[in-house]
Amino acid sequence: MSNKFKKPESEEPKKRKKSRFAKSVTNLLSGEFLTREEVTRHMPFVLFLTFIFILTISWGYWFENTERKIERTRSELEELRSEYNTTKSMLETKKQQSQVAKDIASMGLKESTSPPDVIEVDESYFED
Repeated sequence: MSNKFKKPESEEPKKRKKSRFAKSVTNLLSGEFLTREEVTRHMPFVLFLTFIFILTISWGYWFENTERKIERTRSELEELRSEYNTTKSMLETKKQQSQVAKDIASMGLKESTSPPDVIEVDESYFED
């Protein structure tokens, strides 16, 4: 009794045909496509496209970096503007006559209630 499912040993295994996709992948990975005449003829154009591609990427990085600098400067300006407004408000408060009177009272001085007297001096007094 012989085995029906077993292949006879004398038969050679059939070679499978490679699919078109498999051939393309093999060709791409081996680099063989670069030696074809069509590719070598179009190499200047491929190099030009590569240059444009690199230029576009570098321009994008430059733009992002510039945008970050603008945002950093904008936040610094906002912070300085806030500091300016706070300082200006404090100065306005300290300039008020009532605040000046309180500040000099702590030093033991009093606010004058009479206007200042004008002292007139002859001009020849200062020439000596």
